[in-house]
Amino acid sequence: MRRWLIVLSGLALSACPAPADVTPLIHVDPNAAERVPRWLLGPVADAPLVSRSDLGSAAGPARVHVMKDGEQLGGPDALGRPGDLMLENDEVVFVIDQLGSSAGFAETGGNLIDAADARARKDELGQLFAYFGVFPRQGVYVTLTSGAAPDGSAWVESRGHELYEARLAVTTRYTLHAPDRALLIETTLVNGGDAPVTLPSLGDAVQWGGTEKVAPGRARGFEGPSSGPYVGGVGRFASYALTSTEGAIDGKSGGTWTDTAQRNDVKLAPHASAEFARVFVVGARPDSASLVAELTLAAGLPVGTLTVTPSTPYPGLTLLLGMGAGVEPLTLTAPFVATLPAGTYAVSRPGGAPLAAVPVAADAQVAVALPVPPPGGLDVRCVDDRGGTMPCKVTFEGPPGTPAPDLGPAYVAGPARNQATTADGAIAVTLAPGAYHLTASRGPEYALAQADLVVAAGERASVTLSPRRVVDTRGYLGCDFHQHTMLGADAPTSPRDRVIGDVAEGVEVAVASEHNVVADLAPIVLAMNLRPALVAIAGDELTSDASRKPWGHANVWPLAVDAGRPRGGAPVVRDRSAKDVFGALRSSAAGDFILQINHPRSGASGYFDRLAFDPARGVGTGPGYDAAFDALEVWNGRNVAPRQKGLDDWRALLRTGHVVTPTADSDTHGIVGQEAGYPRTYVRVSDDARLETWDAARTADLVRGVKTLRDVVLTNGPMLRVTVDGVPVGGVVHGSPGASGSRVTVKVHVEAAPWVDVDRVALVHALDGVPEASAPVHLMPMKSGAVGADVSFAIVVRLDDALAVVASGSRPMSPVLAGDPAEITPWAMTGAVWIDADGDGKSLGR
Repeated sequence: MRRWLIVLSGLALSACPAPADVTPLIHVDPNAAERVPRWLLGPVADAPLVSRSDLGSAAGPARVHVMKDGEQLGGPDALGRPGDLMLENDEVVFVIDQLGSSAGFAETGGNLIDAADARARKDELGQLFAYFGVFPRQGVYVTLTSGAAPDGSAWVESRGHELYEARLAVTTRYTLHAPDRALLIETTLVNGGDAPVTLPSLGDAVQWGGTEKVAPGRARGFEGPSSGPYVGGVGRFASYALTSTEGAIDGKSGGTWTDTAQRNDVKLAPHASAEFARVFVVGARPDSASLVAELTLAAGLPVGTLTVTPSTPYPGLTLLLGMGAGVEPLTLTAPFVATLPAGTYAVSRPGGAPLAAVPVAADAQVAVALPVPPPGGLDVRCVDDRGGTMPCKVTFEGPPGTPAPDLGPAYVAGPARNQATTADGAIAVTLAPGAYHLTASRGPEYALAQADLVVAAGERASVTLSPRRVVDTRGYLGCDFHQHTMLGADAPTSPRDRVIGDVAEGVEVAVASEHNVVADLAPIVLAMNLRPALVAIAGDELTSDASRKPWGHANVWPLAVDAGRPRGGAPVVRDRSAKDVFGALRSSAAGDFILQINHPRSGASGYFDRLAFDPARGVGTGPGYDAAFDALEVWNGRNVAPRQKGLDDWRALLRTGHVVTPTADSDTHGIVGQEAGYPRTYVRVSDDARLETWDAARTADLVRGVKTLRDVVLTNGPMLRVTVDGVPVGGVVHGSPGASGSRVTVKVHVEAAPWVDVDRVALVHALDGVPEASAPVHLMPMKSGAVGADVSFAIVVRLDDALAVVASGSRPMSPVLAGDPAEITPWAMTGAVWIDADGDGKSLGR
């Protein structure tokens, strides 16, 4: 029998930084059995360590087969499709994607993309692939085989080479035993060349999908380094843990990912080899107790069974299993039956007093009843001014000094954190009894609707709220050109939830922009009967991260999805220069399209940083730079720090005659805290009404609006309408030069919903050295229900120039948005108006 399972000699738990963050902390140390707390292990602490396979000889064998249509896993993050390999036993199921296919940042198939309980069959994993220390170095697989062994195990083997070193052979083998709930992953590297090869580390890149990260000593959803026996994730439908067979694993985590390292600074002499092994565990339930159970069983430690019977087992109830003072409790979800290491536990509900200590003995069962008072319920209905239901977002707040309710993970539509989004106007939530303040919103064009109410135990309250559209954006469409979902594997939000988030935040046009994937949300919009509210356009975020010489990210839209080709027919980017990729798109495109440079100053993924943009010349000086792009993402999500740099770069382009349109996009990967449309770009079009009649001609008109008219407003709240001597944004003012230059009048109308503050308006010039003109703004109520003001500037322009208007406020847009106040204060800017100061009929390339 393959002895792959970790040796777990001790299990201890320690508190996380925040009491509300429940994280199982499993300490694996195969060389320190004598340090295991006796109260935890009980009288069988000296029992031999065995494979979990020894515990279930009656289980059926593991098996592997090619997925057929209809066998795809459920859950919001399932990526598997017919042709992939399914590796399963009676307990768990895994999906390895087929060759010629890949997802997210994995460059080929042959990687783990789905994992689930075999009965629930709901996946929340993004993906996992072997990773060699410098992103995105990995295995590139060219063969994929599978089979079964006499011991009842089944396996899949991926063979290929390292991304940048073709002489470095990479083999990854996935093995599943019966009845294990864990997958053994073994990777072997062989240097087939005559020169040594050095790799920074050996480990995995994990996109955690719909789960929130957990690790020893770290809060739920943490970012940054972690070190210890495991790293994992707990979601709504599944839980996962990754550990090495040596009992320790280091990692560095971002918002939705972890890069692990099991061995560092690996030097392979010619014809030498190296290998590393790890175990990927699937919990029986979406809680931390099931992860503890699997790792404990995997190590052969003694376990008992605890059954808890809550007096009111309402949906979504999570119980806590305390293990002593200063130790973070485990979480336990329905059906409230836990396999646990032998020990003593205090059972409680969140916010409730624990029961007396409950002993759990090895190989024994214990049952307890837990008093759980009935929660309250609340039904919210959002309606328009005619009484019809409308999409909206509702934010829930408690009384001052009371923590806001936590309704679930931040990356889902419906209840999430202290908000709930809806596409059909109906929201139903379970709340602890108490007083609540509700705020209904639908993006920056709408006034808020608010209410205070009391939720009683065991009763359901109801309220109707009516956010009213008050801001005049006629002639413009509110667009978000940069969004992500699980279709690209690096975002946890499902495509359906992304659509709900868009309509709830008042986005009118959403462009799908997965990394090197052509994706289209239009079928979901159609199936949900949301065409009157949202236009979805297929696009692709060209992502060069896997290239030996990466150049950054760029969006291209509209595109057509080719379901018969890998990644929906996305153009190949790896190891091609920007000039090659952009040129190929221009030569092969069936129609006009927008090419937008994304987050140009984001360092490793920034086009201007990678290709050494020179502001003095307005061009990148790095090899392969292509200046023929249509738009520049000046403002990306809540990244307000680099916004000024983006604005300066855009000014440099204009100053040197490179005419491009500025844009602002959310780059959202989630829902709460990464709301769609914050910020967004308003684009002037010929027809901004009747979205349900949208067709290819209107897509072409939107492209023309970005590429030719260039009348845009970038905003997270305020709306601006600007003319210079009567010429709108995107136009050219032909001056009548006098002795001191051309005199022009800039008229600015600022308009916002009452919850959006603006207190200053300024002019921004393309030319350096031109003094900034600015003025305070005092917004006043308008008949529409909005607040607004008009500001006028009379200026003299001595040289050809281009100018834009920036409006800003100082009051954060709470409670609709939450977070760092600097990230959620109002800000807006227009595209440029060009000034032909010398009257020769042209200005700065326009």
